[in-house]
Amino acid sequence: MRRTLLITLLLAPLLPGSPGARAVEMPVPPPVGAAPAPPVPIQVFPLTRVVPKGEARGIAFFAYLYPDCTSQGPVVARILEPPRHGTVSFATIDSFPRYGAGAPLASCNAKKVTGLRMTYEAEDGFEGFDTLRILTINPDGTAAEYEVKVWVR
Repeated sequence: MRRTLLITLLLAPLLPGSPGARAVEMPVPPPVGAAPAPPVPIQVFPLTRVVPKGEARGIAFFAYLYPDCTSQGPVVARILEPPRHGTVSFATIDSFPRYGAGAPLASCNAKKVTGLRMTYEAEDGFEGFDTLRILTINPDGTAAEYEVKVWVR
């Protein structure tokens, strides 16, 4: 719950409620020693990919774009749970985004943009199912978590 304090700013020696007085909402800091506010929940997305046995493959591309398809800045990724049967790596590259046909940024699919590619490579001889979890942090401070399932075949 966000707590606020209403303060009436008097621009001249006016009585509250008189013309020229206005209310301004100011955040109130929590009392000293109070528990911090709970974090904002981060949305979790499933991501399933198939990777050929013995190959490293780019399995996702993350970019955060303005409506004119230019990058808003770098996307940062953190590995929350590494894969058990392989490795995952990240590299900044120029590539084509893949927005859905009805998405507001679908026109950006025709233009190369700078973003972050996630690559998965299975350990030698592994064939089967692997999982990992990552967190992406966008330039504006929003974030998303991905539960990634990889079939190595």
